[in-house]
Amino acid sequence: VQGLVLRLSGGRTLTVTTFALGAFLEQTVLWVLSPRILVTVSMVVAFEVVLQCTPWGRAIYMIGGNRSTAFHAGLPVELYTVAAFVLSGLLAGLAGALFSITINSAPPTMGANSLMIVVAAVIIGGTSMAGGRGSVFKSMIALLVLSALFNGLSCLGAGYEIRQIASGVVLAGVIVLDAYVLALKNRTKGQRRELLETWNSEDSSSSPDRSASMYKKDHTLITICAIAVTGCVAIVAIFAMFFVATTRTGVPVSMVMPSQTQETAREVDVEQLRSSDGQPLILPAEPKQIPPRPDSPEDLPDDEAGHWYDLEYAGWNLEKINLPTSPGDGAQGKYVILLKMVDHPYNTAYSNGLKQIADAYGIRVKTMVANSDVNIQAQQTDQAINEKPDLVIINPVDAQACTPLIKRLNDAGIPVVASNLLASSEALRYCLAWTGPDDWGQMRQLARKLAELMDYEGGYCIVQHRPGGSPFFSRTYSFITELKQIAPKMKLLAAQTTDLEAEKTMQVVSDWITRFGAEFKGIVSADDSGAQIGINEAIRTANREDIVRVSAGNSKVGMDFIQAGTLDAITYQSAESDGAIAMQLAAEWFSGKTIPEVRYLPIRIITKDNVKEYLPPQW
Repeated sequence: VQGLVLRLSGGRTLTVTTFALGAFLEQTVLWVLSPRILVTVSMVVAFEVVLQCTPWGRAIYMIGGNRSTAFHAGLPVELYTVAAFVLSGLLAGLAGALFSITINSAPPTMGANSLMIVVAAVIIGGTSMAGGRGSVFKSMIALLVLSALFNGLSCLGAGYEIRQIASGVVLAGVIVLDAYVLALKNRTKGQRRELLETWNSEDSSSSPDRSASMYKKDHTLITICAIAVTGCVAIVAIFAMFFVATTRTGVPVSMVMPSQTQETAREVDVEQLRSSDGQPLILPAEPKQIPPRPDSPEDLPDDEAGHWYDLEYAGWNLEKINLPTSPGDGAQGKYVILLKMVDHPYNTAYSNGLKQIADAYGIRVKTMVANSDVNIQAQQTDQAINEKPDLVIINPVDAQACTPLIKRLNDAGIPVVASNLLASSEALRYCLAWTGPDDWGQMRQLARKLAELMDYEGGYCIVQHRPGGSPFFSRTYSFITELKQIAPKMKLLAAQTTDLEAEKTMQVVSDWITRFGAEFKGIVSADDSGAQIGINEAIRTANREDIVRVSAGNSKVGMDFIQAGTLDAITYQSAESDGAIAMQLAAEWFSGKTIPEVRYLPIRIITKDNVKEYLPPQW
């Protein structure tokens, strides 16, 4: 079904243009309760009552506890089992619908990251892995506890990997406890408790040691529960102390406390700062010619550049909505929250560049990481609104689904700078500016380099980016539309996403080599690290070193491939400058300066001839 969704959607997030229904579901109607919460609570209460108080519910428990006994008792086991799965799917669909309506869009990968937390919540909520025991209500409480734990760690600046560790430790503890309870139950199976109690009371005077032993057994479970709770609290405390300690000792963490005084910050010339590869941290802006918009871009074929106009030129010539006024008092002491898409080596370098500028101006920065999950970024948006920062920089998970999130920040009076991944034009109406790479422009430049290396003829394939984000489209259709114009003899043989994973990419490219044979002369990759490793391995195994290879990005992996001659060309995209420019525009806005609505990184292509100019790699 996930594959079918990606196929039918073409990797694009489906959106609606009105926020009315989503706003209705989020508005407060009873104290802190919204219609969305009321629907959820109603479902929980209804199914808890059904399971606990009706024959149907008791039959479900009986089937879970002992399927064979339930069958011999005359219950239609298959019917109940199928009904349970159907209801589970129906409720999952309802949850997905509620979330889609709230964010006014339906990302094709929505819910892909929810399995871990769902399993953890169900088990922590008391559902036995052996079956026959569980509660919808307790599962909901466990889910709220896990969410509180995750949000608490996020408030401390913990990355997604720390939240995963915490979830895993809690889940492991509960599983061990559940296994112990099951083992204890098996040891006493068939024994009559009332007879044991009578025997214990009669024999306690003559056998105090035996009485004490039974007493200890009765209280073992309580002791283990207390230890488990204490352990959970200790986990949170340890992580809290870790982040507080690292902040105080100066080790880079997500919360940056500026060290400069206001006078020192004024003396800093950010134009003189350098990235780790020796290039200027604030790279010069390059002008871009914006063509007129076609009357109906969506009616044009997708292999024509005009079809993608609203994506390629998102952010230009927009009528801004409800933008806050600059305080005009400078950047010193301001508090900025960075809503980051994912923890990734590129994003780490991005954050380093952003923090350099923040520290130079004396700006406090806090980072929240969404791990490529729209749902998590939506929660973090609400958290950011509650913290009332001076500005939010958002690195959107999804170009379309970020629209209601940015609008929510805008409605709360919080200025927003969108950065790195391109948001939709509708989302950018609520932003002060967008900064990032001219992904469409630089990929068109790379397409021209590919055509030159292939002598403007032959078949080529594209390893696409992950669906949903703007690179999925820019790193696919920039090539298709550009090569159609400049190299009509070149033919697109296949385009497929591999989630940028090396093994999956290797399998796909090996299939292409077998299927297309000598016609396959060039390959484009949306990523020069994991995906490029898979491409090179497939080509090496097939002994097809003649295939021309170009890629987006300039990681250490890609730069090494360029030097080794196993990759012909890559795009230069300074990750540190990417983050630095976003913070620089924020600082200029705090000072009352006029900032551009779109600020691109410059376009450069790296080959073996000039690779030394960009070493060492930033990530």
